Amino acid sequence: MKIIADIGATRGRWVLLNGKNTNIIKTEGFNPYVSEYNLFDTILRSLESKIDTKMVSKIVYYGAGINNEELKTIIEENIKNYFKKAQIEVYSDLLGSCRALCGNNEGVVSILGTGSNSCFFNGMKIVKRINSLGYLLGDEGSGYALGRSFLKKYFRNELPDNILDSFRNNYNADDSYLSKVYNGDSHKLISRVSKFIYSKKEEECIQKLIIDHFQQYFNEIILKYNSKNIYLSGSVAHYFSDEIKEVSNKNKVNVISIIKDPIDHLVKYHVLLKD
Repeated sequence: MKIIADIGATRGRWVLLNGKNTNIIKTEGFNPYVSEYNLFDTILRSLESKIDTKMVSKIVYYGAGINNEELKTIIEENIKNYFKKAQIEVYSDLLGSCRALCGNNEGVVSILGTGSNSCFFNGMKIVKRINSLGYLLGDEGSGYALGRSFLKKYFRNELPDNILDSFRNNYNADDSYLSKVYNGDSHKLISRVSKFIYSKKEEECIQKLIIDHFQQYFNEIILKYNSKNIYLSGSVAHYFSDEIKEVSNKNKVNVISIIKDPIDHLVKYHVLLKD
């Protein structure tokens, strides 16, 4: 039995391949830059309780935040503690999106979810990458950055009364809400604001907020690759695809494909490899 795992910051999917049979186990997400490692142990213990780990011969793990050899080794060793007989391969979720989206084609690949990440893929490997810098310094284009832009306007009363009232009532955004924003784990809270933004995106002021958000992402990240083709994955890319395409057209960049979730495509990739 083999496992293909796609682990984002918010959620994880572990697909069990046993001959022609597949089964998926959903877990919490994990990103070593914003999550405690005891969360990863909790996730692995949960898997251990649901499957016979001795029957797993190989695990291919694609994860958020895996951008250097040290982190790859740490993740591999943690998995090995629970799957002692398995061959472990650890890759970035960015390479996972490249393999899921591009095949042998080249272009810019962008993940837009809770956080963001991007690279230029030459059809075989990642050859250029502009560092996302994470939610404290970067993450342009992400759900977090979009939520942050909205909250700035909300707390400064720069939105129409109907938007302010709706957000206040639906998110219990009273005087104590700002203190929650400055909680140590608030990046998830802030990124979830993007769901409210999506629900109000027909409002003129919100539509402008969204377009400005993605234009900044193109200015800060995408246009610096000097490529005419872009492939996108992630929930933000999926739900705001119309706005992304509007911005890409303005900047003469072709959106080749957008997928919400790369895991099914990754499974097909590895099945075709017969690994």
